[in-house]
Amino acid sequence: LVLLFADQTAWRGLSLSVVHVFVPLMLQGPSMNSKARTSAGFLALGLAEWSEGDLQSLVDGAGEVRVRLSRLAGGRETGCHVAFAGLMLVGRVGGAVGLIDGNGGVGGVHRLTRRVGTVLACGRPDAGPAPRQLKMEIATPGPQPVVFEGIDGRMVCGVAGDVHGSGGPTLLDADGWGHILCCGSCGGASEGLCGSIAE
Repeated sequence: LVLLFADQTAWRGLSLSVVHVFVPLMLQGPSMNSKARTSAGFLALGLAEWSEGDLQSLVDGAGEVRVRLSRLAGGRETGCHVAFAGLMLVGRVGGAVGLIDGNGGVGGVHRLTRRVGTVLACGRPDAGPAPRQLKMEIATPGPQPVVFEGIDGRMVCGVAGDVHGSGGPTLLDADGWGHILCCGSCGGASEGLCGSIAE
């Protein structure tokens, strides 16, 4: 895969991304406490599936390992990436960045000094469109109209009361929208707005 990039083949735009997926996919163990011999056998099986081009079986096996590990952990996902995603979803950007800040002991994000910028620029491949032979044309079906039938003003009001997060470009956070859409003292104005959003 690395040679496909270094030799400037048609796979140049995709090969390094595949490397980042290939390594953890191959080196994961089949269970939390698997022995070295068991892990080696699992690695050999994965390499055989990769050589045969059976990517679906490879991904299905990795997914099954993930499900089993989640059950052993009591269904609780752990890890810096999960905490980061959770903080970002509720708008706590500062806390999320603190998880990956170089001063927090986790490591990863460095200040963009001139030296760091130079190193990144030297290692970056030349930008360009992906080769057409690497693109897979997939026609995605549109949603069925019936899924929109149950959306009415009452549902919009209920959802607005349960959503939390920062304002973003609107500068009005989810609590502000909840007060506007679910305000009892506004009477029919709030109900009309919820109905308009539903339509």
